[in-house]
Amino acid sequence: MNSTFFGLEIALRGLQTQQTALDTTGHNISNANTQGYTRQVVNLQATSPQTIESFGRNLSLGTGVNVNTIERARDAFVDRQYRWETSKQGYWENRQTVLQNIEGIYNESSKNSLSSDLTNFWNSWSDLANNPEDMGARSVVRERAIALTSSFQNLAQQISTQQSDIDANVKVQVHQINTYADQIKDLNDQIKRAEVAGDNPNDLRDQRDKLVDELSKIVSVRVVETKDPKFTDRDVNSYKVIIGDETKTDNTLVDDSTVRHLVDPPPQSGGFSQIQWADEASGTTVALGSEMGQLASNLDLRDNYLSEQTNQLNILAQGVADAVNQIHKTGSNSTGPNSIDFFTASSGSITASTIQLNPTINSDLSKINTGTTTASGDRIVAQAISSLATGWSTATKPASMSSASSIGDYYSANIAQLGVDVVQATRMKSGEDVLVTNLTNQRESISGVSLDEEMTNLIKFQKSYSAAARMVTMMDDMLNTIVTGMGITR
Repeated sequence: MNSTFFGLEIALRGLQTQQTALDTTGHNISNANTQGYTRQVVNLQATSPQTIESFGRNLSLGTGVNVNTIERARDAFVDRQYRWETSKQGYWENRQTVLQNIEGIYNESSKNSLSSDLTNFWNSWSDLANNPEDMGARSVVRERAIALTSSFQNLAQQISTQQSDIDANVKVQVHQINTYADQIKDLNDQIKRAEVAGDNPNDLRDQRDKLVDELSKIVSVRVVETKDPKFTDRDVNSYKVIIGDETKTDNTLVDDSTVRHLVDPPPQSGGFSQIQWADEASGTTVALGSEMGQLASNLDLRDNYLSEQTNQLNILAQGVADAVNQIHKTGSNSTGPNSIDFFTASSGSITASTIQLNPTINSDLSKINTGTTTASGDRIVAQAISSLATGWSTATKPASMSSASSIGDYYSANIAQLGVDVVQATRMKSGEDVLVTNLTNQRESISGVSLDEEMTNLIKFQKSYSAAARMVTMMDDMLNTIVTGMGITR
């Protein structure tokens, strides 16, 4: 026989269950605009039935409803794709920004550029060839030479500053990775304790996923979540975060309650090899993967691209100096043969940062050679130097510029390649923007809170709650009839 209060117990379970569903819906609505929040879904299930005996056979009688689980509406595959594309977006977005900065450093769209200074320098020699005895023309050559060397030095300094800025960003990003790793490890511990106790800590999981999303912007991330074999009677998970190249087996950043750190700050030389695990005595490096994450982008730009820009600038400065010096040393001035260099180095060998006008020429304009003899009007040297604007003239072509038809051609090719690189980075970044936007929308369609849907759920659960409350009222009337109406003699 069933208890007299059996119906009340069913109604009570209904009230409690619908109240939980209403609370969860309210939680969703409250966090509709919370970044990283995942919509929670209440899964209801019928409680275990009660067996009753009826006319010689057993029947199962339902005992009501309870909350089975409160789960997050999450798709692991979409999360995986989102983080993958976010890493690629971070790489190309960072690369685009830095390349555009480099393009701005060269400033080739204005008159205050290296190509403009080169042109003015060659033109000043052409003017001097037309008036070899004119001290004013010689003064212009000196000023144009000083402007040219200043442009080289400024470009070299700005590229070096850009490298220093990127190096500072690398250190910040390595520190961020270590900080995220510690936070994920702490959340793993909290989540596992809750799961061992039989809880499902959805909000803690949201915090962890948000950290992984942020981490994916800096470096490629892969999450591996498996069942902990130590617990067979409940769902307890192990959570692992792997960074960088997925083909490598030793790139685990967080493994449940174990965390590894990167060297902070990393060494400033050695290219990609400088990112190392701090807990490895042998200095094991982290394979960051190809074109994934802001950190890999910064390392490539700092150690490869900007170094190559500096090298090309040094080659250009050395090429200009060698070509001009070779011709200038064959000349003479009014006092006789004058085999001095037109350009020298402020220290060491000639580079973009050390090139300068020969101090002797800077203080004495008569030391500028215009011809090969002392004869008045000899302009062979000035003409040969001015012709370097379009070709190599009698100068020996430097081996480092063997593919260029002239000094200007070498520089133009480098600037053109920079433009191509900027366009590529912009195009790739735009493509990744589209993919990330699509995946974000797909994510929102699964995990995002729809206020219309939640309002519908409010009405649904509220009506169910009212119905359960009405059942309590009905059972009260029935019990009142039994208690106050039955067994009374009239």
